[in-house]
Formats: sequence, structure tokens, C-alpha cells
Amino acid sequence: MTTVEPGTTRRQVKRLLGSPDQSISDRDYMALYRTASRPGFRPWRRRSRSEAWVYGDTPRVGWATWIYFSRGRVEKVTSGPLTGGRPEGSP
Repeated sequence: MTTVEPGTTRRQVKRLLGSPDQSISDRDYMALYRTASRPGFRPWRRRSRSEAWVYGDTPRVGWATWIYFSRGRVEKVTSGPLTGGRPEGSP
């Protein structure tokens, strides 16, 4: 797999790895956990600026790579064996 580092733009990631298998915005993620939302959290106040892209079977079969974006740039990259849909140790 080509290295994706913090600071890389969405466009650069797509050029390196292609389109993700799945993506989820911070708004969509929090909607899954509405009952556990923190006091004062208001996802409707702003447009979603964070999201995660998932590349399955990357870097190898049975693993996945999650690329976390904040304001259009890579913030963090996590890879690991798939367990319940997310690599171990991912948020």
C-alpha cells in the first residue's frame, strides 16, 4: 500500500488508493450513537468537517485501513485486522 500521511488531501488519497469502500462523516457517526451523545453536542450547528474513509482488505486480506480526515486533510491512519467492522484500537 502506498503511504498516506497526515496532511494529505482527500484528492491525493483518491489518487493514491482510489475510491474508498465506505465513508462516514462525523454527523453520521454520532447519529448512530444518539442516545450516548454528550451534553451540548449539536451536530446540526455546522457542516460535517470530519469523516473517515475505509479501505477493506488493505494492506492485506482480512484487514482494513481507516483514514480519518479533519477539514479536508488526513488527520490519522489506522490499519488492523477487522473486528466488528473497525480495526482494533480505532475509535
